[in-house]
Amino acid sequence: MGRTETRYKVVIELFDEKTGEVVRSIRFHNPKEFYKFLKDFRAMRYPGYDWRYKDKRKKKGKNE
Repeated sequence: MGRTETRYKVVIELFDEKTGEVVRSIRFHNPKEFYKFLKDFRAMRYPGYDWRYKDKRKKKGKNE
């Protein structure tokens, strides 16, 4: 049997707004988990932190 890779539906990064440094990557298997995270994140109102979708594209050479 071949190896199977778990596919995540949504992958996001938490980052510091001032420095742009990624604090944590979070992977969600289920869209319901992602929407729960959004609801909780808005409720907590973390100052100075935000989230963005992780760029899943593979990086090419610098010249391209």
